[in-house]
Amino acid sequence: MAETNQVNLLEPAQLRQRFSDVRCQTERLAQPLSAEDQTVQSMPDASPAKWHRAHVTWFFETFVLEPHQECFEPYRAEYSYLFNSYYEQVGERFPRPQRGLVSRPGIDDIARYRVATDERVEALIDQADASLLE
Repeated sequence: MAETNQVNLLEPAQLRQRFSDVRCQTERLAQPLSAEDQTVQSMPDASPAKWHRAHVTWFFETFVLEPHQECFEPYRAEYSYLFNSYYEQVGERFPRPQRGLVSRPGIDDIARYRVATDERVEALIDQADASLLE
């Protein structure tokens, strides 16, 4: 029997739930870490937890929202430089070995960035769901 490559696409409601579950899991993992814990960089090749929380948020903002959200506006323009890891095709990036020196934005600012971006992604998923029903 021939093997087939089959992609299982999620319904928009399932996609929204999976997105929410994954994003909440990250916050649960970060919750016991203090601001200092999230800012420290143990070595030049390992970025701080705070930076990772923001970077993944930047990724969704840059590669999901920007190309698909009508009238897209970035949450903070300076985040495109600060939280870009290695995507040189989308712009300059802050040097990895120095990420532990970044004191601002703080973890509360990162949390607000995550919530705002998550809400925008979920709204985009909901719009896709509504357009499928038309």
